[in-house]
Amino acid sequence: MTYIAKTFSYIKKSFWVLLLIAVVPAVLLGLFVRPLGFVTFIPDFAVSAINSYADIAWLIFDRHATVYVYPLLLIFVTLTVCMALALSVIEKHFRTGKLMLKAPLRDLNSSLFPMLKTLAFIIAVYMLFKFILSGLVTLLHFLLSGAGHPNTLTVILVSISIIIAFVISIYFSVPIMFWAPLMLTFGYSFVDALIEAARMSSKAVWRLFTALIFPLVTVALLQCVFELLPLPIIAMKAIAAVMYLFLIMYISALMPVATFDLSELERRDEKKPYPAKGNSSGI
Repeated sequence: MTYIAKTFSYIKKSFWVLLLIAVVPAVLLGLFVRPLGFVTFIPDFAVSAINSYADIAWLIFDRHATVYVYPLLLIFVTLTVCMALALSVIEKHFRTGKLMLKAPLRDLNSSLFPMLKTLAFIIAVYMLFKFILSGLVTLLHFLLSGAGHPNTLTVILVSISIIIAFVISIYFSVPIMFWAPLMLTFGYSFVDALIEAARMSSKAVWRLFTALIFPLVTVALLQCVFELLPLPIIAMKAIAAVMYLFLIMYISALMPVATFDLSELERRDEKKPYPAKGNSSGI
């Protein structure tokens, strides 16, 4: 099975628990942040008058969340707590065969700091990545179109550049999915987790890359389609929340699924129960 199939297989049997854990950060993200804004800004870019770097930056960044800061902090805290809880619950399910959400504070005890370190790194790099992309798009726009609305060539070249940057960034992000699970399951330090993650991801880099890019491409394409529709803002927020819910649940499951698989650790959640005595049949 591919990691996409394995991830969906696990989500299917733990759907309601993962949904309960992921719903709060998904709603907050949907309210304040456009899904994959560094890709899905393109429909707005194609019809916007661009006269400065700020015009590009506010298409790529979420203006309200960035200016007021508190939405980003609130999102970071809730996302860290909820993904740490999801990782702990899934890891315990894999080790014991029991899916439980009884003592969340105890579950967070060992997974919070691994997830905090991982997400802090991801968000810092993501923000830097957005700054670099906004500068690149600004440069392309003024070289090819000048001030005002972008011409067709500019939109095409910007789209190609964004897609290439997107694919490359996801490829080099593959090892990151192992950081938190390795720190939680094996007790690695952050540095040791980085080294081991690079080694593990090299075993199945293309399968992992496919599994990671699949939900992101799906969400990016859907968001671009919805951007072109005359939907009310509340509908767009609701749709964004649902897409974030899918991403959080999928990635939360993919991380331990891939880690246990490549580490060749036994998963007790996959063990079939022994048949009851007297139910076996023979010929």
